Amino acid sequence: MPFEEPAFTLFQERSMSTVNTDNCFGCGKDNPVGLRLNIRHIGDKSHFEFEVKPQYCGYPGVLHGGIFAVLFDEAMFHAIAKSGIEAVTVSMDIEYVSPAFEGHILVCEGEVEKRDGRKIDVIATLTDAASGKLIAKARGRFLEVDLNKVLDRNKRDNDRGV
Repeated sequence: MPFEEPAFTLFQERSMSTVNTDNCFGCGKDNPVGLRLNIRHIGDKSHFEFEVKPQYCGYPGVLHGGIFAVLFDEAMFHAIAKSGIEAVTVSMDIEYVSPAFEGHILVCEGEVEKRDGRKIDVIATLTDAASGKLIAKARGRFLEVDLNKVLDRNKRDNDRGV
């Protein structure tokens, strides 16, 4: 059977720029207080596991809602980044379904749902690895940007004292 090009693709494969994310709070390998998530891809989905440790809890033994947001942001960003797209988070909605308890391993996955120009809609889920129970789900909108231009603008603003 001859290989056929897909009729529709969300992204054109390309390589990311040279923006260094080693200090990223979520996935940066050099951030001493970060989560240091080990993100990989399974098909078109980003995928990683996360252990709920005491330092990530709000109520005793229950994962803090802000950590959920970091996990989802990373999963959705990396679902996009797989295709070499540089993007920033515009919005994110989280539906908390069940508590995530200390000592549990969670599985987080994200995938691109659709793209409209520079706008990219992404979905993600967080499940308990042992039971498969859905813990939370999220939807996010990202905007494709040139990160070097964004960072250069920030440097210029800082140099001017803005």
